[in-house]
Amino acid sequence: MNNSDLAKEVVKLVGGKENILSVIHCVTRLRFKLRDENLTETEKIKALKGVMTVVKSGGQYQVVIGDHVSYVYDEVIRVLGIKPDDAPQDNPEQEHKSIFNKFVELISGIFMPVLGLLAASGILKGFLTAAVTMGLINTSAGVYEVLYAASDALFYFMPIILGFSAGKVFKTNQYLSAAVGAALVYPTLVDMYSSGAHLTFLHIPVILMNYTMSVIPVILAIYFMSKLEKVLVKFIPKSLQLIFVPLLLLLIVVPVSLIIIGPVSTYASQLLAKGALGLYSLSPMIAGFFLAGIWQVAVMFGLHWAFIPIFINNISVLGYDPINAMLYCTVFAQTGAVLAVMLKTRNQELRSLSITATISGFLGITEPAIYGVNLPYKKPFIMACVGSAFGGAIAGMSAAKMFGGFASGGIFGIPMFINPDGIGWDFWGFLISLVVAFSVALILTYFFGFKDKVEEVVIQTGEKATLDETIYSPLQGEIIALNDVKDEVFSAGIMGAGVAILPASGEIRAPFDGTVLSVFQTKHAIGLISKQGVELLIHVGLDTVNLNGQFFVIEVSESEEIKKGDLLGTFELDAIKKAGYDITTPIIVTNSATLADVITVNLGKSVDNNQKILEAKA
Repeated sequence: MNNSDLAKEVVKLVGGKENILSVIHCVTRLRFKLRDENLTETEKIKALKGVMTVVKSGGQYQVVIGDHVSYVYDEVIRVLGIKPDDAPQDNPEQEHKSIFNKFVELISGIFMPVLGLLAASGILKGFLTAAVTMGLINTSAGVYEVLYAASDALFYFMPIILGFSAGKVFKTNQYLSAAVGAALVYPTLVDMYSSGAHLTFLHIPVILMNYTMSVIPVILAIYFMSKLEKVLVKFIPKSLQLIFVPLLLLLIVVPVSLIIIGPVSTYASQLLAKGALGLYSLSPMIAGFFLAGIWQVAVMFGLHWAFIPIFINNISVLGYDPINAMLYCTVFAQTGAVLAVMLKTRNQELRSLSITATISGFLGITEPAIYGVNLPYKKPFIMACVGSAFGGAIAGMSAAKMFGGFASGGIFGIPMFINPDGIGWDFWGFLISLVVAFSVALILTYFFGFKDKVEEVVIQTGEKATLDETIYSPLQGEIIALNDVKDEVFSAGIMGAGVAILPASGEIRAPFDGTVLSVFQTKHAIGLISKQGVELLIHVGLDTVNLNGQFFVIEVSESEEIKKGDLLGTFELDAIKKAGYDITTPIIVTNSATLADVITVNLGKSVDNNQKILEAKA
């Protein structure tokens, strides 16, 4: 499916154009705000080729695409018939969200457009620090001066950039909001602060401060401006608004920001930084173990956005940030887990996906690893969280810190953790935390966290054994020929060879030792795979998918190991019959085309779980 077709399907399945309030994208996800999430068809979206999964969090309906999401986003915009800057905005009558969800939504809206630039600037600054530390370049060199200006410009003029971004989020003039941010870092005012000069405005003392690299003051200033603008447009005639609304906003917002908002929010920023550092200093090792252990879960639900202002605020106030240093290893842990899957699996499709996810992981993008491999197989994700916890503990114990920028993950962000004063134990401890997180996740996943669904059976000579699998009846009942089933898909053998059973009871039991491949959402069918690689579908009744799970109970989950005779699930036989459904249950060897033969046993007889119904040979 190409990007255009995928975009059309996604738009249709999220409820159509009319249901979309807005859409943006991050590194790997399409992030929709919808009028009514009940109109979405989530399972169908997940089943689309090119979609990894769907996440609902922070008031957003997030469709995880992967690192080519920007191309799909462009096609979505074309389907909607709008330009990116004209994307539909939120409905003010939208359902009430929690305060936390509103906060996460606000922060993600402000920082999302600049996140790539933040990471790029931080990486460049980190490489310059590494080059100076290793004696490869001198700080007085022209090359250093130019590249440092390129890397530091965003951080120095942060109020201008965030002012522009906040203007869009708060729905006010973005160029005016950028000008307010520029006033906060106006060179004359910065020089006056540096020289210790005093300043008054209409005899009111102005507390001069250095707002370069600051985050909170400009956000609060633009929020104030957006509210004031709504008041002004009510009283100023439309014919005069073009000039006098911006004029009055500058006259009021800039002085108020410098006299009240800036100093108050700066003190609040300092308290926030000291508070974060105080909690961290109670026990850096425990803090690292706990935060790193749960961090990727927080990322999955979009909760990490609440921490980004804290990271940047710590850099602005303290000159470093210890929290992101403890969390950085989580990317490498997820990468180690997916690499273990790649090394162990014989499934070529899974191996190919794992290779791509591993490369993306080293570059700092973990969504392909998490949603494509680790999370669907469950245990690799858990093992990665364990590896993260140990890596975070080491980073905390070694007092690792992020200096002078923002690192979003991956190998290219590592130089940002070098202290400009020189490489010390804090950096070596940071490197060890990455290695430990990666190694622990890889080893645990390889030996305990992943079992390949298709395993070759090897005899003592080392040669591949001949497959000879006996399949026992999963139900009590009478065996009938598959071609007698009143469903052409089954009777014609389209799904594969097998038999059918007319059940006499409502228990489904494991027909062999193996693993659960899939449990259908409607609970009427289960996919299994034996230890020798025979794939089996147990489909209880015909058209029972329409019952939507009613009358069915499943006792197992995907990837769970099973032993012959284990209870897989139950169903209400009489209730299904009373509802008007044919209870005939096809038992299909879905990979029979790859086998030499599938032989039917005991045809026409009544059987239970201890009796054979099929023999598969290769």
